[in-house]
Amino acid sequence: MPQNRPVLVLGCGVSGLSSSILLLQAGHAVTIWARELPPHTTSNQAAALWFPYLAHPMERVGPWASRTLAYFKQHLLPDPASGCRPTRVQDLYAHPVETPWWAGAVAAYRRLAADELPAGYVDGFETESVVIDTSVYMDYLVAWFRRLGGEIVQREVTGIEEATAECKWVVNCTGLGSRQLFGDESLHPVRGQTVKVRLNGVEHSILDDEGPNGLGYIIPRSADIVLGGTAQAADWDTNVRSADQAEILRKAANLHPAFGEVQVLAAGVGLRPVRHEVRLEAERIGDALVVHNYGHGGAGFTLSWGCAEETRMKVEG
Repeated sequence: MPQNRPVLVLGCGVSGLSSSILLLQAGHAVTIWARELPPHTTSNQAAALWFPYLAHPMERVGPWASRTLAYFKQHLLPDPASGCRPTRVQDLYAHPVETPWWAGAVAAYRRLAADELPAGYVDGFETESVVIDTSVYMDYLVAWFRRLGGEIVQREVTGIEEATAECKWVVNCTGLGSRQLFGDESLHPVRGQTVKVRLNGVEHSILDDEGPNGLGYIIPRSADIVLGGTAQAADWDTNVRSADQAEILRKAANLHPAFGEVQVLAAGVGLRPVRHEVRLEAERIGDALVVHNYGHGGAGFTLSWGCAEETRMKVEG
């Protein structure tokens, strides 16, 4: 495998940084170009719980998610400075479920007892997960990248030729930017609004995707609890909406009685980059190799290290 291969990575969100770190560790020289840098990336707005949400197809997503969870456990959880910590996540259903759809991505899970289910739910499962405090983790990744010798340049790329003229190995982690940069009209935003509230003693995460409070979630972090959410397709509005916030708080109170009264700390909006399937493939553009790694939907953190490993292999392939 060629060492010290120069690689240009487009995008400084979680996918771009994770891919860049593994490339640097493999001996390549890596530069990142990005229009937005942490803390102003889409990744910084994410609730960032390990859970394979709104990403397809599952036969590829499952292995990427599983490898990412293993990477978090081995490399990130042992370091308190990473902003990552273990959590239990409960996935709720309003109808009987034989096996959760995400079962193949985890080592083990258990069915919730009837007295553990909130009103309106008849089934649910619990598994080990990881919660990632993006306000800490994204800066942690940037510092890690720079410590390995990587360079970051804040620069917007309006045409892929700008990148391929600079470098013959390019990794595309531009997320929604790929819609314009590569004409990928299958890529669209799914708007997610969140509310951060003061800690109240609840320590496990709770999810409802399709039930009476879907999309609803409660994700405790070290300094706050993230409540959500919305899944508004083809909605580019990044402004916080008061009606959405009220609905988020209502759903949280239904999911757990501790959220009947909360102290709101902040609110935010992120646009998930969704397409019919994650695009992780190599493409020849002129004499350059472009490896695409985007379209992770609501699972950017969940798939980050698994996709980064495959990205590195395609660069080297």
